[in-house]
Amino acid sequence: MSEQAVTAELVDESHDVLPLRLRDVKPFYNFAQFHPVAESIDRIQSELRFKGKLAAKEWDQQYWLTLIMGVVAFLLGSVSPEIFSGGSPDDTGIQGLEVIGGFAFFQMLVSIVIWGWFILQIARMFPIMRVHSISLLVFWNAIVIAQLMFHQNQMNFPVGASVSDMLGGTLVTLTVVFFIYFFCKAVVETRDLHVEEYHVHEDVRVMETEMAEHSLMGWGVICVAWFFLISVSAWSGANFVSERGGERIGSYSVHIITGLLSLPIFLMMVWYPHRMLGTDVRVTTKAALRAESQMQDSTVATTSTASICPECEAAVPIVRDKLGQIQLPCPTEGCTGFDTAGKKCPQCTTTIPTRYDCPKCGINAPVLDFISDSEAW
Repeated sequence: MSEQAVTAELVDESHDVLPLRLRDVKPFYNFAQFHPVAESIDRIQSELRFKGKLAAKEWDQQYWLTLIMGVVAFLLGSVSPEIFSGGSPDDTGIQGLEVIGGFAFFQMLVSIVIWGWFILQIARMFPIMRVHSISLLVFWNAIVIAQLMFHQNQMNFPVGASVSDMLGGTLVTLTVVFFIYFFCKAVVETRDLHVEEYHVHEDVRVMETEMAEHSLMGWGVICVAWFFLISVSAWSGANFVSERGGERIGSYSVHIITGLLSLPIFLMMVWYPHRMLGTDVRVTTKAALRAESQMQDSTVATTSTASICPECEAAVPIVRDKLGQIQLPCPTEGCTGFDTAGKKCPQCTTTIPTRYDCPKCGINAPVLDFISDSEAW
C-alpha cells in the first residue's frame, strides 16, 4: 500500500461530512508536466476548482438570494440618471439632495436599504466573519474615496499625475492594504490553530495531510482578485464621473463589470473561512490572542486572590475575579487560556471545567471548594 493511501486512511473521519475532498480535485490543466515549478499553479487551480464545486453543492437559496440582492443594490447605486448627467459641482450637502430628481432620489434610497439588508444578511450567515465582512465593505468604500481623491485634480489619473496630488489617495490605499493583509493573516493563523486543535495526530503524515486539506493558497488568490477588482471598479467609476456629461462609456462599462464580479468573489471570500473553521472560533491573529491572554492574566493577578486545595492546602491557579466569577486555566495540554468555569476557552474553545484536579494530591472537587473562605462574607 502506498504512503498516500496509508495517510488517507489515517485522516480524521469527521471530514467525511464534506461532499468532496481537496486532494481528490484535479487541476483544469496539468502545467507541472512541463516544469516542476508550475506545481504551485496546479495547486491553485485545484483549490479554486474545489471551492467552486463545494459552493455549487452547498450554497442554498439564501446564498443566491443574498448575492442577487447585492447585485441589485450595486446596479441601483451605479445606474442612475444623475450619474450620466454629471450633476452640478455647486450643489452639495442638503442642497445637492434637494435638486436630485424624484426617481433618482427614490432609487438612491432603495439602494441604501438593500445594501443595509445585504450587510445584515452577511453578518447573520457568517457569524465568525461578521466584523471582518463589514470591515471589507468599509475598505471597498475607502478605495472608492481614494480614487475620487486621485481624480479630484487629475481628471485623467494616472496620466499626468503629480506626486503632490496623490498623497491623500495613496495614504488611504496603503491603509486599506495594511488592514486587508492583517485580515488575511488572521484567517491563516486561525486556520493553523484549528488544525492544531481539532486535527492533532501523533502521525506527522496525518498532520501534513490535514494542513494540505485546509490550504488557503487558493483563498489568498481570491482575496487578491477581489482587491484588484474593487480597485479597477473604483478607478473606472471615478474616471467616468471626473468628466461630466457621461462621455467615457468605456470606463463606465468597466466599472459595472468589475463591480458585479467583485460581489460573488466577496461572498466566496467570507464564506470559505466560515465553512472551514466552523462557528465556535474567533478569527484573529496569534499575537492578538497572546496579548489578550496576558492582559487577562494580569487583570486576574491584580484583582483576585489565589486559592488552595481543600485537602493538602497546596496553591492552585483558581481565582475569583472582582466580579465574583471563578476562573481557572484551560485543561487542554499546551493551551494557556484562562477563563470562567463553564465558558469556552478564548484560545482553543474548549469548555472550562467546573471541577478541578489538584496537581499535588490528585483530589477532584468542584472549583468552588478551592476558593478560600476568607473571600466570602
